[in-house]
Amino acid sequence: MKKSLIVIILIILGLVCSAQTDFEEYQKQQEQEYSGYVEKEKLAEANYYKQQDSLFIQYKDQIEKLWNEFVESTPKEWVSYNADFSGRSQVDFEKDEIKVAAVVEETTTKEEKKEQEEKAKEIVKEQLISILKEKDEVTNEPILKDQVQNPIKKKEPIKEKEIEQLAEDIVKNATTKVFVNEDGKKQIKYEISLNLMPNNIKTRVEKFKSIIEEFCKKHDVDPKVAMAIIHTESFYNPKAYNRHGNAYGMMQIVPRYAGQTMNYSLFKKRGKPSSKQLYDPRTNMEMGIGYIRWLANNKWPKVKNRTNQYWAIICSYNGGPGSVYKAMTGKMNKISQKKWDKMMDDLNNMDSDKLYEKLHKDIPWEETRKYIKIVKDRMDKYYKDI
Repeated sequence: MKKSLIVIILIILGLVCSAQTDFEEYQKQQEQEYSGYVEKEKLAEANYYKQQDSLFIQYKDQIEKLWNEFVESTPKEWVSYNADFSGRSQVDFEKDEIKVAAVVEETTTKEEKKEQEEKAKEIVKEQLISILKEKDEVTNEPILKDQVQNPIKKKEPIKEKEIEQLAEDIVKNATTKVFVNEDGKKQIKYEISLNLMPNNIKTRVEKFKSIIEEFCKKHDVDPKVAMAIIHTESFYNPKAYNRHGNAYGMMQIVPRYAGQTMNYSLFKKRGKPSSKQLYDPRTNMEMGIGYIRWLANNKWPKVKNRTNQYWAIICSYNGGPGSVYKAMTGKMNKISQKKWDKMMDDLNNMDSDKLYEKLHKDIPWEETRKYIKIVKDRMDKYYKDI
C-alpha cells in the first residue's frame, strides 16, 4: 500500500511537472508569437510609409500593364490603390474632384460578364468607402470629412453615417470604358466621379488652423504667410508627395534640405527625418513654419523691413536664397561687397510693392516667379483678415 501511494504521488508530481513544463513552453510560444506580431506590425507600419515613396515606382510596370497608364500622387492630388492595384482613387484638391475606378478583364459569356461587373463595382465601392473613412494622424478625423458633395443632396456634404449606403448607390451609375492593355487583353474600366464641396479648402484650413497658429506664435511667423504657403504647396493635402522633388506633406519638406536642417534645429536630431515623420501633419507644419523662421534668422537677418523680409523668405522657400540674389544683384555667388550692401539696402528700404514687382519680374526661374505671385494673391484673398 505504501509503495502504491509513493508511486501515485510520483506520477502526480510527474504530471504536475509535465504540465508546468507544457505551460512554460506554451507561455514562451505565446510570448514569441506576440513578439513576432509586434515586429510584424512595426514592419508593416514602416513599409506603409516607405511605400508612400516607392510603391508606385516599385510596381510601375504592373500598374501600367493593368491600366495602360501610370498615375501617382502629387502635392495636390492624393492617389491610392487597393492591394492588387485593380482599384484606384484620385482626389484632386486643386480641381475639386474625386475619381474612383476599377479594372477587370473583359469576358465573353453573359454569366461571366455579370460576375465581372459585380466584382468591379464592389472594388469601386470598397475603394470609395476606404478614402472617405481614412483619417489623418493629428485630428483623427477623416481626411475628407465634410468635403465631398452628396450627389443626391448637392448642397450638402456626405456624412459619415451615409457613406456605405451612398457608396452602394453611387456605383450603380459607374461609367464603363473598354481598352486593350499592354498584354493585348481587353479590359473594362468602371469609374465614378464625385465633386468636392465648394470652398472645401476652407474646411481643411479650419481643421489645421489652431496648429498653424500655435507654431506661428512659437516661431514668430505671420500666420497668413504660413497659410498661403501651405495652400500653394499642397492645397492642405496631408497625403501630398512629390516624387520628382522628393518632398513630403502639406509644406512639402525635402528631407535632405529643410528636413535635415529642422530635424536638428527643432529636435536636436542629426540626419534626415523619416517619411513617417514628414507625413505627420503636425510634425510637417512645425518643420515648415520653423523653416520660415530659420530662413529669416539665417539668410535674411539684416532685413528689418518685415514685409520685404517675407518676400525674400517666400522666394527662398521655393527657389532658395539664390533666387533673390540673382534678382537683386544679377549673380548667385561671388557677389561683390558693394553689390551685397546695395541688395541689403534695397531689401530694407525699397517700397514693399516695388520690391515684390522686382522679384516677380527679375527672378530667373519661372516657377519661383509664379510662386511668389500665387502666395501673395492667396495672402490677399484668403488670409488677409487672419
